[in-house]
Amino acid sequence: MPTTNTDKAWEYFGQHNPYFAVLTQGQYTGEKWGEDAKREFFATGDRYVKSIVSTVCDNLSSRFCPTRALDFGCGVGRLVIPLARVCQFVTGIDVSESMIAEARKNVGERGLGNVAFVRGDDSLSELSGTFDFIHSFIVFQHIPPGRGVVIFKKLIDLLEDGGIGVLHVTYSHSSTTTLLRRCLKAAKQSLPLFATMLNVLKGRPVREPVMQMNTYDVNRLLRILQESGCHEVHLRFTETSVQGDPFYGLSFFFKKRGLDVRAHA
Repeated sequence: MPTTNTDKAWEYFGQHNPYFAVLTQGQYTGEKWGEDAKREFFATGDRYVKSIVSTVCDNLSSRFCPTRALDFGCGVGRLVIPLARVCQFVTGIDVSESMIAEARKNVGERGLGNVAFVRGDDSLSELSGTFDFIHSFIVFQHIPPGRGVVIFKKLIDLLEDGGIGVLHVTYSHSSTTTLLRRCLKAAKQSLPLFATMLNVLKGRPVREPVMQMNTYDVNRLLRILQESGCHEVHLRFTETSVQGDPFYGLSFFFKKRGLDVRAHA
């Protein structure tokens, strides 16, 4: 399986290990996976949504109460479910049909009637209308930047004037990551045969794809925000890790005003 085809990779993960693919921690897979682990998995989503709502209220909109929200890269619904409790309606979008099927099951078990799911593509062609809240967390890091930047811009275009966005990207390896580990990561992502050999050595399925971790040019994203009229921006640093490799990231909290940037030149 080509390591560069991240859409096919995520369908593979959705079929074989969907919860671990969302949060790559040992308790969410294998023998440790059970009802207790599943409850904690969704509890992490509850805590995260409470945190972002608090951040938005403190920095951008004290009366934050979205009517139509979008969660890009929704996976199994970890964040859609708590968002559905604070938003009037939530749409989850994901490239993996298997992830969406699992998300629908999780939403149905909770009796939530204000959630819909659509399959994603780079054009976001299955979405209609606009949203007053657009969100994505630990998703863009798995999309090659050449594609991800285009999607980042399209998401902002779907945000209503006065709407709030919270979009997360990774921008750098941790300074503790050695050059050797960086080279190995690059080789896994660009050389399918090398990735296959590592799977064999580590006892994984031969065709298991690489979970990509990509970094983004923050200046480029800030320029998109400014040119899109998102002049109120709050940043929060993050640190995520996949298979022991730490990455630094940023969550962009922003409000869209639809301003003409030429007036501020």
